[in-house]
Amino acid sequence: MYGYHKNKTVLLLALMFLAVLALAGCKEEDAKLVFNHELHVVDNEMSCDTCHAAGEDGKMENPSMDTCGECHEIDVDNPSDDCLQCHTVKGVKEDYDTSESVPEVPESYEDVIFSHEFHDGIECSECHEGIDKAGELSDLKWPEMTTCQKCHNGDDAPSECSACHKVLNEEKAPESHEGDWAVRHGRESRFTKTCTYCHGASGKFCQDCHQTQKPRDHIFNWKTTQHGEEATHNRNLCNTCHVASYCADCHHSQKPISHARANWMTYTRENGHAEEAYRNFRSCNVCHTQGDCQACHQTIQLRRKK
Repeated sequence: MYGYHKNKTVLLLALMFLAVLALAGCKEEDAKLVFNHELHVVDNEMSCDTCHAAGEDGKMENPSMDTCGECHEIDVDNPSDDCLQCHTVKGVKEDYDTSESVPEVPESYEDVIFSHEFHDGIECSECHEGIDKAGELSDLKWPEMTTCQKCHNGDDAPSECSACHKVLNEEKAPESHEGDWAVRHGRESRFTKTCTYCHGASGKFCQDCHQTQKPRDHIFNWKTTQHGEEATHNRNLCNTCHVASYCADCHHSQKPISHARANWMTYTRENGHAEEAYRNFRSCNVCHTQGDCQACHQTIQLRRKK
């Protein structure tokens, strides 16, 4: 009886495994077109304008079936399995539809002025980074503003907003700057470099504002209990407004609150300066060098726990 139940269990598990494989094999592709840029651009040394012709508006057009037919033997009237070299099963089922194959143009590009014809002579990979390694259409990435700024720096090409944008300019803030942006902008600036597009990379814009308006987390007890801990976790964030000498200039005349504890200069490690230095000497190093420790401990021997 035991063997019967055991065999039944094994059979059930096998059937479940086969069902999973069947479902995985039946999953339809998301894309409707298969294209490998690396195969064409690198392996076959084809230039981009072989397939992409410049349209009347200066934008590069996607190749048609006739364009592909200049290299591939295509018999539209008698399709065969060879069609699956470029078309997925999903595309074939939908009458060789190729829509939804190319990555969607970002909404931010609606404001962008760009002409491929005007940029003739520049290697495509200069703007479309990684296109020579793109094995699928989904690997393609749209150029970011930092890519454009490699040339549009005011010397090699104009850097004015109007050179590339229809509406957006330094006087018109992006939609993201609406609502509670004044509250959110600090957090957002930590995860993106796009602020520098309009406000510069020097940080002067931030400093000019925060000289008169402190960040929201600089509340009444910020100076006494919080700023040291925050600086320990993320000193680069403090550097947005403060230089390293700012800490030293203040703490020369005002010691940190931890230094006021009665046991701060205790010779044992528990709760005193030695314990803090052991855990995070980087924090001590804001004001002290290792030479300060050595100068004191030449005559004082650290007491160790037994």
